[in-house]
Amino acid sequence: MQDTKCSGFVGTIQALELMEKKVAAVVGPQSSGIAHVVSHVVNELRVPLLSFAATDPALSSTQYPYFVRAAHDDSFQMNAVADIVAHYGWREVTTIYVDDDFGRGGVDALGNALDAARARISYKAAFPPGADRAVLGELLVQANMMESRVFVVHATPDSGLDIFAAAHSLNMMASGYVWIATDWLAAAIDSTRPASPKTMTLVQGVVTLR
Repeated sequence: MQDTKCSGFVGTIQALELMEKKVAAVVGPQSSGIAHVVSHVVNELRVPLLSFAATDPALSSTQYPYFVRAAHDDSFQMNAVADIVAHYGWREVTTIYVDDDFGRGGVDALGNALDAARARISYKAAFPPGADRAVLGELLVQANMMESRVFVVHATPDSGLDIFAAAHSLNMMASGYVWIATDWLAAAIDSTRPASPKTMTLVQGVVTLR
């Protein structure tokens, strides 16, 4: 058992430590970014890496022949997002996403899905992992200056809920705005039973996927 604590640096060190052990297979990691690092190591070791949560579509490339995914990659849910956009006849969306392998891979998949639906991403608002609410607020101010009022949020539960808190304070959850969240939001809601009233107030009116 090795805990990377969601750190790319720690994940790199622990991946290199695998090379000193008699490893038959690796289960994990949870993060797409760390999965990229570990995939290079298991390629050298020629052992399978079975991930239950890494969803970056790029991991399905032939560059990673030993990577086995036990979850849908993000192209699956991004096709659903594109279907929603097409159903309502919207032509442009703004994406708000974490700037790492997980976020960039998901947004790339969304761009491909929207192309097929004759729509497009008109503005990409990326924020660094661990961004505080002040940074997210500034990001939303910039995004709100763009023409599109359809926002797709592809983030982690912590930063994603902070985005909606900032959007509330900027009155961006009012009538005239559309918010779509990928399955991170369903996971956040499902993680507490009953669902937190504070969380449900923040995300009232948001469409999410499960």
